[in-house]
Amino acid sequence: MERTFISLKEELQSILPEVLIKDLQDNERICTTCNGLGVIAIQNPYGIKGDNSPEAKLNRFPYNHQALTLCPNCYNGVQRVCKYCGQPIKKGSITNCDCPQYVSEQETILKNKWKETVNKAQKVTEEEVKTMLYCEEQDKYFNSIVDFFEYWESEYDEKEKMPEVLWVTEEVKLSFDAGSILESACEELHEDAYDNCSVDELQEFLDQYVEKQTGTTTYYPCFKQYVVIKKDYYK
Repeated sequence: MERTFISLKEELQSILPEVLIKDLQDNERICTTCNGLGVIAIQNPYGIKGDNSPEAKLNRFPYNHQALTLCPNCYNGVQRVCKYCGQPIKKGSITNCDCPQYVSEQETILKNKWKETVNKAQKVTEEEVKTMLYCEEQDKYFNSIVDFFEYWESEYDEKEKMPEVLWVTEEVKLSFDAGSILESACEELHEDAYDNCSVDELQEFLDQYVEKQTGTTTYYPCFKQYVVIKKDYYK
């Protein structure tokens, strides 16, 4: 067993420039974990089966393969910071910062986006709707406004704020494309195999098969049309 020491100073100087340039934006700072290097040293201890050396008797993992790895708290040695509280934003964070000012700003942005979505959508009556209705706030689907009221009455009390609209959904049914199926089936056959197949005959069979199937129709909110929830009717 030979323990070798590698001089970081000498080796890094041979492959890296003398200085690293960091052009920081207003909401950025040098990472305090790696001091701007973007990498940190990690320990990789290990042991050897059957090792009876004095080191092994004192420690099950007496040996090490130290290495450099990317810093877990930044990108390229730079951290983003919250423009309100100045605290670093966690790497990979979805919510960014949880300070009151940032949370309030995000709530305002979401409300404005919601208003924009509603303003662009078309208002329709329930009688015009041929598909299910979707409640975005509850992430649930309903057959009718009455169905929604029954759900709301059983799950929520009068203090809760009732949603204002239900969204018309898009209906997607089971379907097969005979041309695509035959193309896939003929991939490893001779070059004229596809041309010798009857696409129309297969499509007719597939359409008949689809008509016999039940329970496959799926609905997706498309946010293009909505119906207003009439609270007076609920009361």
